[in-house]
Amino acid sequence: MTSIVRFYNSIECTNSSSLAVDDFKTDISMISEAVNIIETERTSNENLQINHFGSDGKIVDASEIRTELAAALIKIGDMDNDKKLSNEEITELGMMKLDTKTIQKELREFQFNLGSSDHNLKNFIVITKGKYAGTILYNGPLKFIDDEHKRYFGLELWMDAK
Repeated sequence: MTSIVRFYNSIECTNSSSLAVDDFKTDISMISEAVNIIETERTSNENLQINHFGSDGKIVDASEIRTELAAALIKIGDMDNDKKLSNEEITELGMMKLDTKTIQKELREFQFNLGSSDHNLKNFIVITKGKYAGTILYNGPLKFIDDEHKRYFGLELWMDAK
């Protein structure tokens, strides 16, 4: 009986981990859609009252980026190959926090409901410059790890959790 219980518990853990990552990816997709709509409206209407991609308009300081996210960002942002993310490299990516009121308004308008365990918009960052412009990244305290031990920070940004 004990081995059956252990097997069931391992399936439950795997399923809940998988569901948590799926919910996280869905949230990232919805936020990405919202910021891209905001950016399209901003550029087509020349609405300069809204910041790029619904951001707060202020570049995030390197000290505000969690260690794990900074390590994952080295893949796309480390221009001088020093294995660190400097304030200059963050500026080059145009990494900014979201303007939560603007994003919430857009999410409500399209009836997008965030479903992951952390749907606090203050824990998300948007890249506003370059080839990754519009990319949403998670900078919060939770870890979204899938069955293959990949920790996700966004749809395309992950690192091995081992």
